[in-house]
Amino acid sequence: MAYTVDQFVGDLDRITHEETDATTITERIARLLGQLVTHPAAIPAEYRRAPAGQRGRYMLHRSPRFNVTSVIWRPGDCAGAHNHETWGVIGVVDNEIEETRYRVTETGGGRATLERVTVTRHAAGAVSRLVPGDEVHAMHNPTERDTVEIHVYGRDLAGLKRRTWDDDGTERPLVSGKYLNC
Repeated sequence: MAYTVDQFVGDLDRITHEETDATTITERIARLLGQLVTHPAAIPAEYRRAPAGQRGRYMLHRSPRFNVTSVIWRPGDCAGAHNHETWGVIGVVDNEIEETRYRVTETGGGRATLERVTVTRHAAGAVSRLVPGDEVHAMHNPTERDTVEIHVYGRDLAGLKRRTWDDDGTERPLVSGKYLNC
């Protein structure tokens, strides 16, 4: 029997009750998310499609200790270097995504130096972990098809004040928008 979203949420609830360390939480969740993303049908079909003309971003489960979302990146969609202000685990359900990780050194005056640490092309089934201190990344769908991902975060990103950086290191505020289904 395939691992379901409900089973995954139950396991997340247990893990986030038992653990407080972001590294331990993301390690444990990564294994489980790896199981979930190998079964695309476990994600309701309406949350595996982007609305016409925009990226899809749907809440699958919202709780005080974690949120589970489905994110659909259209061909060419990208998000520049940004932070999350929490731990996270991202799994690719369908297609692939390119993730660039950065080390950020604040230089003052709303600027920073962004050192590209890794560029990884994640295929379906791949999982990426974000922990404070190693959570600044950029995402890009370089393919001609939609990419479907599941994102798990230790905080609700909707309305959360975060940061993004231009290629020249200029810092800009980033406030996450609402989810399409809530």
